[in-house]
Amino acid sequence: MSSKRGFDPQAGYLVTGALDFVNFNEQTFVDFYQPILGPVAFSLFYALRSQMMTHPTLADRRLQSELLVQTNAGQTTVGEGLQRLESSGMVVTYHRHDAQGDVYVYELQATLTPAQFVADNLLSVLLLEEIGEKRFDQLMKQAQAYQLADTDPQLKNVSHHFLDTYRVDQREVVHLPQVIQNAQKRSRPVSIKRVNTLATDFDWPTLLQLLEGQPLVRTDLTAQRQLIEVEHQLYGIDEPTMARLIRLATDLSSNHFDAQKFKRVVASYYQKAPAEQVMQAQVPAQSMKNSKDLTDKDRLLLKSADNYAPIEFLQALKEQTGGYVTAGERNVLTRLVQDGQLPSSVINVLVWYVIADLGNATLKGNFVDAIANDWLRAGVKDGADALMQLKKFNQAKQENTPRNRGARRNYRQLQVREKIPEWSKQDQKQKTKKASPEAIARARALQRKNSGNR
Repeated sequence: MSSKRGFDPQAGYLVTGALDFVNFNEQTFVDFYQPILGPVAFSLFYALRSQMMTHPTLADRRLQSELLVQTNAGQTTVGEGLQRLESSGMVVTYHRHDAQGDVYVYELQATLTPAQFVADNLLSVLLLEEIGEKRFDQLMKQAQAYQLADTDPQLKNVSHHFLDTYRVDQREVVHLPQVIQNAQKRSRPVSIKRVNTLATDFDWPTLLQLLEGQPLVRTDLTAQRQLIEVEHQLYGIDEPTMARLIRLATDLSSNHFDAQKFKRVVASYYQKAPAEQVMQAQVPAQSMKNSKDLTDKDRLLLKSADNYAPIEFLQALKEQTGGYVTAGERNVLTRLVQDGQLPSSVINVLVWYVIADLGNATLKGNFVDAIANDWLRAGVKDGADALMQLKKFNQAKQENTPRNRGARRNYRQLQVREKIPEWSKQDQKQKTKKASPEAIARARALQRKNSGNR
């Protein structure tokens, strides 16, 4: 779900299935998708599937608040679950506004085959991060269980072609019957591309130049360019380091680039390498704002935020403060990078604030999203903007100490409190005001008088 769109419980919704949803495979969904979706998104998918009906129309819409009840989850949690389902290609969401209000149509998609899943660089890299190399290899062997162990080059495809067996009127192939034309018009084209490609600033010509003279089949690199750029985006790998990792993933006997080995090499290197050994991405230093509010310590932080990719930055912080980068934290950072609205330097300042400044043990998705959305509304463009926004937040909190007394320094619960009117305060004072001796004496005399008249 896009971070620009919130989950509205009062909006309507409808669940449909893509044309190829009949190819949905339960086992593939559990083995390949569940680790990257997480428990909320995984259960939400089945909650949506239970709402499917034959030949649905917009008049069959229901309130999205029913999803909150069915999943027993909060508004933010369900919104994040939908975002994961959309980002992984399992749900395509459509929206319109009509006389009855907003309505969302959630179109459920079929699972990819295991081979298609592995061929998708974004999905396979994320799965490897979640389940580790051992389980990843087990899934590959499971998917290839019915294939020949070794490909025999002497085997040739001698299958008959369609027209060798079937006879079709060539005139009807050229001029399709009207009933087929109508069916094709009613059918929405099946989407082939499942995951959005990340924007990248990777210098591809420089990488090829660094690999010049190496025993490597160049066409392999061209075919796996998306994978290489995805790994650069996630880990901030610069061109010299990327060239070295590619060489490590090259089969010396055939000079072919092994994409699966490359994924394992990158994952192993960036999970085990100490912070001081991690190669820094060559990112141009951001222009420091000439503000007296930025201290020397702030400027050092901004320099580090510029020179590290988000996962590297978090790993370095964890090694300094103790602990390790969890799979959930990698998901949080990957989602922020894929969203593309905040640059890496801003994400790194956010990471520093949560882990180093606030002293939290891990990055929590809801907490990080609250800060990220607040900074987007404030127009934060770079690391310096982010630091200034933090200073403004802390200054406002100090100026309003009585109202915020006892609250933690974070964005978790930003509540709007109504100002108590003066007349209400006066009534309360009047109720708690202590009576004078004269007033007490008059009240007692009145009580005796009333008792004597009965």
